[in-house]
Amino acid sequence: MANLDLLTEIEKLAHVLKVPTERLHFLRSLSMEDFQVLNQTISDRLLTDSSNVWSKLAGVAKFMPNFINAQVAKSILGPNITANLTYHIDTKHAVSIAKSLNIDFLAEVAENLVPARAKHLIEAFPMEVLVNLTRVLTREKKYFTMGAFVDYMDVEKIHALSKEIPDTESLLRVGLYTQNKEHVAKLLDGFADEKIIELVETAQRKDLWPAVIGLLAHFSDAQHQRLASLVGRVSVDALLGMVPFALEHGALVYIFAFLKHLNADMYAHMATICAKLDSEALAGLIEAADESNELKTALKIADHLAERDVERLSAMSHRFEDALLKKVILTAHAEGLIPFGLRLLALLPETEIPRAERIAQTIDRKIIKDAQAQIDQALLKDRLGWLRKI
Repeated sequence: MANLDLLTEIEKLAHVLKVPTERLHFLRSLSMEDFQVLNQTISDRLLTDSSNVWSKLAGVAKFMPNFINAQVAKSILGPNITANLTYHIDTKHAVSIAKSLNIDFLAEVAENLVPARAKHLIEAFPMEVLVNLTRVLTREKKYFTMGAFVDYMDVEKIHALSKEIPDTESLLRVGLYTQNKEHVAKLLDGFADEKIIELVETAQRKDLWPAVIGLLAHFSDAQHQRLASLVGRVSVDALLGMVPFALEHGALVYIFAFLKHLNADMYAHMATICAKLDSEALAGLIEAADESNELKTALKIADHLAERDVERLSAMSHRFEDALLKKVILTAHAEGLIPFGLRLLALLPETEIPRAERIAQTIDRKIIKDAQAQIDQALLKDRLGWLRKI
C-alpha cells in the first residue's frame, strides 16, 4: 500500500506549501523512504525559519493583557504570524489568549500551525475550545488541519470530538489525513454497526477507499471479525468497488484479513461479487491471495464460482507460475476443495494441459489418487482423461 500512502503524503505536503497537488506529482517517482527524508528536511526548515524574530516578538505578549493580545493578533498580525508566535509563548499564556480569540479566527490560526511544534498547545486546549474548533473546521471542510491535530491527541479526546462530526464523509476525510491511523482505527470500536457499514458505503460513493483501506491496515483481529460479520449488509456496489481498488494498489492483504473470518454462506456471497470481476482481476485475486498467505481464503470463495467463471479463471492460468498453479491444487486438496481443483484442471485450455501434466507428476501420489477417485463423479470427467492416466 506504499503508493497510496505516498499519494496522501504528497497531498499533505502540497497543503503545507500552499501549492496545487498537481505541481508535486513529480514526487510520485520517489520511494516512501526518500519522500520522508525530503518531507523532514522541509519541515525542519519551516520550523527554524525566522525563529529568532518570532521569539523576540512573542516576548512582548507577556506584558499585555490577553484580550489586547487577542485583538492585536486578529486586527494586525493575522493568522499566519499569530501561529508562528504561539510556539514561543508560554503554554498557559497561549491557551489564555486562544480562549479570548474569536473561534473563526482561531480556526484560521490552527490552519497555519505546524502540529509537531504545537503539540503542547493541542494537549493543553480545553475541550470546550476543541469542540468549537472542530465544529468550525468541519463546517469549513478543513480536513487536513483536523487530521493533523488528531495525530497529537489521545484516543479518549478523539472519540469525544468525533461526535461533533456527524457525517461519515467528513470522518473519512479526517482519517485520510491522519498519520496515526491506529488511533482512528481504535475509535471505530465505539461505533454502531450501522455506522461502520455507512463508512464503507460512503467510501464507494465518494471515492474514499484510501481512507478505509488505511484504517483496515490497523484493525485488530477482533475488528476484522466484526467487519466480516457485517459483509452481508454491505451493498454489492461497495464490495465491487473495494476489491478492485485494493487489488490495484497492492492492499488486498487488508481485505483478506477480514474475508478469512467469513462463514460458509458469506463465502458464497463473495463468490457472486467476484464473478462480476473481469478475468484479469480474477487471476490477480489469486496471485494477491498467494502473496498475502491467504490462498485458502481465496479458494474457499472460488469454490462457489459458477462453471463459466472457473473457466475464465482457468483461461488465465498462463499467468500463474508453475509453483503457484501447483500450490492452488495442493491447497484445494488440503482444504477439502477437491471439486474446485478438478473443475480448474478440467477447464484448462488445451495449450496448458502439458504443463499441468508435468506439474501433476511432481505431486504426491495420494493427492492424485484422491482426485482420480472424484473424477467419475465430476460433470467434466470427459475433460479430465489426462489426469486419470497419470
